[in-house]
Amino acid sequence: MGLLLEAHEVEECTVMLDLVNSIEQGLREEAGGQAEVPPRVNIGTPHGFFRMMGAVVNQSGLMGYKVFHGSVKTGVRYTVAIHEQRDGKLLAMMDGAYLTAARTGATTGVATRWMTDPGADTVAVLGSGLEAQENLLGVCAVRRIRHVRVFSPRSERREVFANRMSERLGIQVKTFQTPEQCIQGAPIVVVATNTGASLAIAHRGEWMSAGVHVNSIGSTMAAQREVDADTFEKAAHVIVDTRHAEKESGDFIEAIRQNKYPMDRVAELKDVVAGRAKGRTSGDERTLFKSVGTALQDVMGGFAIYKEASRRGMGKEIGDFPSLRTMSVTP
Repeated sequence: MGLLLEAHEVEECTVMLDLVNSIEQGLREEAGGQAEVPPRVNIGTPHGFFRMMGAVVNQSGLMGYKVFHGSVKTGVRYTVAIHEQRDGKLLAMMDGAYLTAARTGATTGVATRWMTDPGADTVAVLGSGLEAQENLLGVCAVRRIRHVRVFSPRSERREVFANRMSERLGIQVKTFQTPEQCIQGAPIVVVATNTGASLAIAHRGEWMSAGVHVNSIGSTMAAQREVDADTFEKAAHVIVDTRHAEKESGDFIEAIRQNKYPMDRVAELKDVVAGRAKGRTSGDERTLFKSVGTALQDVMGGFAIYKEASRRGMGKEIGDFPSLRTMSVTP
């Protein structure tokens, strides 16, 4: 029997450090040739888009996929399914909206663990939505954060975010009126915005101080931007979760167009985790982690949530589909 987890159950069963560790394990397997993560499939529809993302993680014995679709009328809906490899058993099917934000934050946690000074205690957040929240939690899961700063264009949203996260983290979250003021002197920066079709830039390379590490979650949409091309050019190390996104994400596309994408300084996060690439070699280097999300993150993050839901006895049990071998066929 598998588990069906609704959105609120996924959120309740999300333990951020568990997601960070599970995704890091998946990255180690991918680096060792024990995982297959093909490019996402993008299909346009008359009303929006339909996408499919799959991954097979052999050492962990898992396989799964995420499907999501969006339109102007309905927004975006996500479904994640996780199967056991050995017999194909469905372990869990869950709403993927919160999971997508949480696994993105957890992957930022992995990057922060490998690309920042262990003593870094201050993080600046550009953004005030769910992605900003989960990426902040991902950083706090791997670093002992004592100071949090936040900026977003709408003052009421950043105040609400600051109050909510102050209570959740048990530390004061300070608000700032400009992004430059917010990130000045912070060793860790999270850029988690949704500027949409306006192509507005949330973070500029000219603001990067010595030693800063920037986590940018970005988008796979060519028509969306978050960081400028100078952010890529100024980084001594640019680490990405997948190089497939170089042809999909607006930030990558523009940096490449301006010849500011440092091909010789780009590596994938799996190679940093495996010790084949460096995320940082000195304290004064500027570094960038650019994430657009992968199915490996969905499967390994979802598996951590499934285990927590099983431990708590949450979710609705659902039967698995029969295999062709076990089906009785009426003549």
